Amino acid sequence: MGVKFQSRVQESTTDGITTTIVWSGTVEEMLQKQNEVLINGYTDNGQLKSSRVTQVSPKIWNCEQKFLLAADGELSEPPDTSYGKKSAQLKGSMLSMPLETLKDYLACWNYYLAAAPGVSDVPKWWETAKDTVLGLKDSQSYVWIKTPGELPTGPKGRWRILKNPTKPGVETYDLATYSVTESARFRSASAAGKMVANTLNKIGRPSNDFNIKGGDWKCDDASVSYTGSYWLATLTWTLSGDAKGWDKELYK
Repeated sequence: MGVKFQSRVQESTTDGITTTIVWSGTVEEMLQKQNEVLINGYTDNGQLKSSRVTQVSPKIWNCEQKFLLAADGELSEPPDTSYGKKSAQLKGSMLSMPLETLKDYLACWNYYLAAAPGVSDVPKWWETAKDTVLGLKDSQSYVWIKTPGELPTGPKGRWRILKNPTKPGVETYDLATYSVTESARFRSASAAGKMVANTLNKIGRPSNDFNIKGGDWKCDDASVSYTGSYWLATLTWTLSGDAKGWDKELYK
């Protein structure tokens, strides 16, 4: 008779997207169709959750299969735990960085501007200066200081605070960082060692980067341990803080 497509029904539930596909043919064809994919197996239609064969006429039988996808239409496939197959875990964290390293940093954020006795004019560059280096002429009248206790004293007396910081007390900013830890099981220590060999402090890329774009990755941790049942090799990759990537003169 030949296997024929009968129908397809798709519905959204709290579990995700369920697709029900019905095929028709002889009992032998439907039983063969049922055995093509095991329960919980993965196909382009999703994860197979159920499969049943029913008779609808003396010679015609149906095979009804239900597949499940996540709510976003993706397969909810668990990591492969076979020997040598890598599983991955993504972690995001915040790293405190000196305020001065920020691309758009301005000196007025966290520095006081002090002026010499008799100077009251605020210079035009106060709001735009990107560092605390002053020219010879300006340095006779102004100075950037971190605390009022650093106020200098000259021949004409003690200098005074002309402008306060616009972000007083702020010395760092938070930089979002991502790391991926990937692990794999091995039967021997030597096989596990091959996975981590010559990777530490080197620029590379995890097998699964969770589709995070920008910059590049560096291996910051590598280990091999025995669990009592198998050898576990683990690598931790850290994403660079910006799109420029890790400094290629410092890391290879």
